[in-house]
Amino acid sequence: MKKGFHGWLIAATLLPAAVSAESLSYNFVEGGLALYPSFESQTFIGLDTRGSIAINENVFAFGGLKYLTDDVDLTALHIGGGFRHGIDARTDLWGGVTMEYQDADYSGVCNGCGSVDDTALGLRGGLRHQVDEKLEVGGSARIITGDLDYVGLTGTGRYAVDRNLKLFGEVDLYDGELGLIGGVTLDF
Repeated sequence: MKKGFHGWLIAATLLPAAVSAESLSYNFVEGGLALYPSFESQTFIGLDTRGSIAINENVFAFGGLKYLTDDVDLTALHIGGGFRHGIDARTDLWGGVTMEYQDADYSGVCNGCGSVDDTALGLRGGLRHQVDEKLEVGGSARIITGDLDYVGLTGTGRYAVDRNLKLFGEVDLYDGELGLIGGVTLDF
């Protein structure tokens, strides 16, 4: 073997590790404050939390909890599994199937109204892109079935302030109602 061949062999061996190091993380937890200023005549404010854990290079588990309150209390919980497809080292398409639980408690609006809850299937998917070492942008869609069915669209940006800590901001169309979410993401 020629001397230069060893260097190429080592570089070719390390290339998959270098590509995966640049790819987007599916091991994170994040949470923040959510505001939906005119959601069905309510001004909802509350918490939005979610997380993801990679099972292998392409498969991940994910979930989230949203709790919004005004005269009506709204709770939405989802858990599921997803698949990511790397378009290149900085861009992923992803999709997943979820179990969705939603509860709307109307007892603050009228006495005896109670609550409405539903458990159903959901489909979620989107695109994530790492613009540079600090900024990630993405968009996603969700279709939730069942009695409390809806369609949602989001646009998200994450800005790294440290290696594992990011600030995120999101615009969410939740069943056609505009919401703003901001918080922190912790990669692990």
